[in-house]
Parts: sequence; structure tokens; C-alpha cells
Amino acid sequence: MNPVYDHIIAILVVGAIFVWAVALMPNVNLVNLKTVEQQQDRNIALNVFNNMLLDTGYPQDWGSCMIDFNSSAVKRFGLASASESSLYKLDPDKVQRLNKNNPLGYLKYDEARALLNLTDYEFCLRIIPPFNVTNENGTKIDDTHTPLIFADPPTNSVLRYTIKVTYLDGSPIPNALVEGYVFYSKNKDFDLRPVQNTTTNALGICSEQMTLTLQNPDYVIVVLKITVAEVATILLTMGKDASIYVADINMVGDTIILTKAKNPSNEDVKINEVYVYTSNGTLFSLYNGTNQDHFNTGSGQHMLWDKTFDGLKYRDPVALIFDFEAVTDRRREVIVAGPYRDILSYNIFDYGGNIGNAKSAVKIQRSVAIAGLIYTAELWLWKGYS
Repeated sequence: MNPVYDHIIAILVVGAIFVWAVALMPNVNLVNLKTVEQQQDRNIALNVFNNMLLDTGYPQDWGSCMIDFNSSAVKRFGLASASESSLYKLDPDKVQRLNKNNPLGYLKYDEARALLNLTDYEFCLRIIPPFNVTNENGTKIDDTHTPLIFADPPTNSVLRYTIKVTYLDGSPIPNALVEGYVFYSKNKDFDLRPVQNTTTNALGICSEQMTLTLQNPDYVIVVLKITVAEVATILLTMGKDASIYVADINMVGDTIILTKAKNPSNEDVKINEVYVYTSNGTLFSLYNGTNQDHFNTGSGQHMLWDKTFDGLKYRDPVALIFDFEAVTDRRREVIVAGPYRDILSYNIFDYGGNIGNAKSAVKIQRSVAIAGLIYTAELWLWKGYS
């Protein structure tokens, strides 16, 4: 071949390679840049998550060092329990300070962002139960959709519950152990009894009934502990939400506080007895009320009643059951609080920004323990605004 043609072909080939390289390099650089940014975001998310879950914050008891919360007292953000040496054990008092519905005050999201130095990022922290507990048809259990029904109307002395237990992906969980207690009242009478232990069937469904000593009870509350492979969750369900009627129940450290309800009944009530149900399934009587343990539900004050019980927090109470009595007509009322109701059983607790506003986000998960129960903590982090 003529050497001139060889040179021309070589020049054309080299030129084509050069043009291709010039066109390709911006895309390669963009991909590399995105990869670097994603890794940087993940590193930031990991550091933030470790600060949240492994650091106690400052002061170390910032969730319980005051009854009425003052966020300016928090100098460093962290949810770890100061009394536990094990990793990923969170302080339930601190977690409750992330609940915007906490009547005793909470830490606002923007304040948490500032404490974590996240001026350029948004985050959402979610606390997810280990599995789902729903009504038989898969609908969420709440105050208006309860799994409780009476099997013998109009006498209404045989109470039945039916629940469905599934993994988070919706697949059924067979052989889940279900146990617990039922509390109920009628006029001047109050009673409680254990629920018969049973297990879910192949469809993840469990149905059990119990005979009550009182017919047509005014208030019925069932506390169930559902255990799957030694991991448990607690379900609080009731026939009537008495907490709207009497008071809200809160717990800070070892102190139980009753606060004014949104729709108080404006009557004088007396505390007869307080029961505690713990995360390991133990029920015990905590307190017998005296003549001084009464208050008016509609009084102008925010905090209606409080009492400290040394060591209560470290027994991992997950349900408080109050036996109330209306002073005027001696009518019995029953009320249940978590005291960590917003992070129990079927609820997914979230705190922070709206994930829907993120174009892309980093997600990290860890298993954590709160009040003796196991949850999944999930952090979403994305570029936000300063």
C-alpha cells in the first residue's frame, strides 16, 4: 500500500480515537463524581447514625433530667442509654423526646439537625417493629379498628380477639406465641385475668376467646405479647379509648405523670390501683391509691398527678394499667398508656424530614433495643438546605 495512504488512515484513526475520548471523558468524570459523592454521603450517614445510636448525648440523661422538657439544655444529641454497657441499647426517655405528640415536650427536628451539624443535609429516623401485627384482614390496629369482639351478644361476657402476624414483607408467620392479660370494668367492679397462651396458624392468624366475670363491661383492654424466635413485640388494644376521657399517661425516668387530656370529662377521679406489664411478660401491682390520689380531669393545670417509683424504669415497663374510679358515682374507668405507646407494636415511629422531598438518599439500618424490646432503626440521609 502507498505510504501516503497509510499515514492518512493512521491520522484518521488517531483522530477518531481522540474525538471519542473527548466525548467520553465528561461522562466518565460525571459517573466518578457521583460515585464519590454517594460514598461521601454514606460516610456522613454512618457517622451520624453512630452518633445517634452509640452516643448518650449531653447531658447523658437529657431525656429524663427534667419533667417539662427544655431543648436548650441539650448540648449534644445521642439516644444511647447511659446505664447500659451494651451497644445499640437506646434510652426510651430520649426516644420519647422525639415524639412531637409528647405532652411534656420534645426536641424539634431543626434543633436536632443543628446539634448533629447537618446544615447541608436532611434526615429521617424511623423505628420499625420486628414484624407486623394487624387485624385478621390485614388492616392496621388502632383505637377505631380493634381485633376485639364479643362472641355472645347481648350478654357480652365472652371476649374474642383475632390478630394476624406477618413479616414486614407481608408473608405470614406461623407458630408465633401469643400471651397476655385482659383488664375490664363494669360500674363499681374491676377485674383482670391472663389470656390463654396460643400460637398463630399457617396463615399467621391467631384467634382466642376468654370468659369474663362481668357482663357487658364498660371498658375492656387487652395487652398481648407476641413472640417470634425469641423476639417479641407488645400490642395494646381496647374496646374504648379511655385515655381520651380521663388523662394522658407519661413516664419520665422512674416518675409517672398524668397530664390533662385533649377532651377532659371535667369530673373528680380517684386512682385505685396501678399495674405494670413488662417487656418480659410479667404483670405486677405497682401502687394502691390513697384518698389523696385523686384529681379533677378538667382542672386548669397541665400536670394532674405524678409519683416516683425508684427503679421502675429498669424493670422495662411497656404498659401501665390504671384502675380509676369516678368519685361522684363510684363508676370505674380503665386507662392504658405505653408508657411508650407511640413506639410499640404496630406503629412505625418516624422523626425528621420528608423522604419524599429527596431526589436520592442513603439508607442505613441497625437492630436496637428499647425498653427490653427489639426494633430496627433506619436512617435516611439526603442533601438538603442550610
